[in-house]
Amino acid sequence: MTHRIALLLIGLALAGSAAAEDNAGRTIWIGGNVDISQPAQGPVIAAGGNVTVSAPVDGNVALAGGTIAVNGSIRGNLHAAGGQVRINGPVTGNASVAAGTLELGPDARIQGKLTFRGDELHRDPAAQVVGGVQQLPSRWHWRERTAAQRFAHGWIWSAGLMVLAALIAAALPGPSRRMAQELRERPWITPLLGLVTLTSIPIAAVLLMITIIGIPIGLLALIAYAALLLVGYVWLSVVVGGMLLDRMKPEMAALTAWRVGAAVLAMLVLAILVRVPFVGGLFHFVALVVGIGMIVAAAFRHSTPAAAG
Repeated sequence: MTHRIALLLIGLALAGSAAAEDNAGRTIWIGGNVDISQPAQGPVIAAGGNVTVSAPVDGNVALAGGTIAVNGSIRGNLHAAGGQVRINGPVTGNASVAAGTLELGPDARIQGKLTFRGDELHRDPAAQVVGGVQQLPSRWHWRERTAAQRFAHGWIWSAGLMVLAALIAAALPGPSRRMAQELRERPWITPLLGLVTLTSIPIAAVLLMITIIGIPIGLLALIAYAALLLVGYVWLSVVVGGMLLDRMKPEMAALTAWRVGAAVLAMLVLAILVRVPFVGGLFHFVALVVGIGMIVAAAFRHSTPAAAG
């Protein structure tokens, strides 16, 4: 199984999507854009930003993605979860869909029962569901916030990040200096490590959860991943603030109050940058990549002497 995971990750990095078969005979597709364009033997599991099934699948199919399109025939049961799901092909078994919007095209032929949990169901008059349709409400309902509420909520969150940045700057000056050293000495390796970590951990966690034994490990990995995203994002502001303080007022860099102030100011500037129209998302992504890479690089360098000894 290990070599299959490695091949899957390499293929994903090179081509944007890749497939592998696990020990249970299931074919697993993962990528940004997944298109199952060749006939496949099920069971098939696919996850990605956009998932399309355009060829016949002989067996059960489980799909997860932002948008899902099922145009090929499925000889088995279909399970799909996504933002938008469209079924426009035959399904010989039952279909279970959780989505914001489900569309049944004119060529949809579901022999079993369709269970839909979501908000909007659009059904072409020619679509057929032999076993009937059961529509259930979404598990979560959010009340639409006004622009003022969204603004206030966003800045309350940013204020919490500033407090966290202040705590890290005050309590962990040593690790912060090591991370600053990584940025100075290896400015290109650090974001590369961050990008690899950012993409590989969720993929590895999903692959672990394929087996029953691996489910708790995969869930713990996802929890740790979420914590790493938050800490890396905030710690970057601590490090950048400290580096600017070293350059502008080196005589004050050793004082806790000045380090805290620099970290909070850097976090405030980052909060403003990520709200800039059109380029805010890019600032956010770069901050995550560099922050995570900084932590990983410092951790590897810190553990190397002990491992060598």
